[in-house]
Amino acid sequence: MKLSNKDHDLTFLNSEFENLKFEFFVSDDPYRYLSCFACWCSSAEEIVSNWRAIQNLISVHYQPNGNLARWNIYLAFFCTESIPILDKYVIQNDKYAVRKVILDDQKEIIDIEEANSLLSSQLLGTDLKLKKHEAYSEHEIFLNIAEYVKGAPLDSTNESRNIRAEMINKIIEFLSANENQKG
Repeated sequence: MKLSNKDHDLTFLNSEFENLKFEFFVSDDPYRYLSCFACWCSSAEEIVSNWRAIQNLISVHYQPNGNLARWNIYLAFFCTESIPILDKYVIQNDKYAVRKVILDDQKEIIDIEEANSLLSSQLLGTDLKLKKHEAYSEHEIFLNIAEYVKGAPLDSTNESRNIRAEMINKIIEFLSANENQKG
């Protein structure tokens, strides 16, 4: 899945916030639709003072087709200044209307191509790489765990329950200790 810049009528944002720049990005996958409004701000204060009004306008003027698409609307803010951590936390954790992403403390004002790249990394995880590693085979794990459950009492007495609980704790310890050994 990729994001691409798409022509979309953004006059409802541009007319209300003349000093901010807006672009619109969408995914190319119709089954996993994602849309993102990108906003360039010259100061952190512009983001802090306008994010609610921007999200409210988006919620009124933009309703994508499909139930799942409605949950995949993002509003990304780009800014060269650093936003105070508490404000950033409040904005990004607010889930009304759209999900918010703040890409602050940029060295310079970024262009649309770089914004697309950053948004792809943030929203789609395009910067993630899978590493191949040898995993335990099911047979190997079964043999190791078998040592811990051998002779488990099957009756329902308290003593038997305690013994089984201890066996489970040992299995959990084994799995935790060996979780990252072959990778």
